[in-house]
Amino acid sequence: MSAADWQARFQVAIKYSEGDLFRYFLRRISNPADAAEAYGELLITAWKLHRKMPPDVAEARMWLFGVAHNVLRSTRRNSARYSAAVQRFADELRTTPVPQPEDKGVELRDAIASLSASESELVRLIYWDGFKSHEAASILGINPSTVRSRMTKAKAQLRALLSPAQPEPAHPAHVPCLSVG
Repeated sequence: MSAADWQARFQVAIKYSEGDLFRYFLRRISNPADAAEAYGELLITAWKLHRKMPPDVAEARMWLFGVAHNVLRSTRRNSARYSAAVQRFADELRTTPVPQPEDKGVELRDAIASLSASESELVRLIYWDGFKSHEAASILGINPSTVRSRMTKAKAQLRALLSPAQPEPAHPAHVPCLSVG
């Protein structure tokens, strides 16, 4: 059977069962967005396995529901793992004292927040998340030289924001020079 024939059969089977398949997930997953995500996963998985789909439309429908069942099981396992991980994290947060930020930290966060969105994200990626400038460039999809110039500008702005105000230099009043002699 040609690739075009396989694709056509797959499309017919999906069209024939799509509403029922989506409702299958809606009846089993309480959140409609999660049900839609599971349905999308079904389509991807079924497409990857479409050469195993029986040629008869009724059998193909049952095969699709079998794939849907496996996707649902996988979704539930992943959800259980996610819930367990979140619970472990929540338990750890309850038992681990969280240090309160010092005033300087608040000032720094406020100063970073006052930068442009692109500059503040760069500062956070490089100094808080520990990425190198070329890695931050890759994450943000920009040129490394752009990162360097933005960081130079951001550092200058942060220095200006965080430096203690320097008093204006006092101009001494005219003091006559007294010579001893």
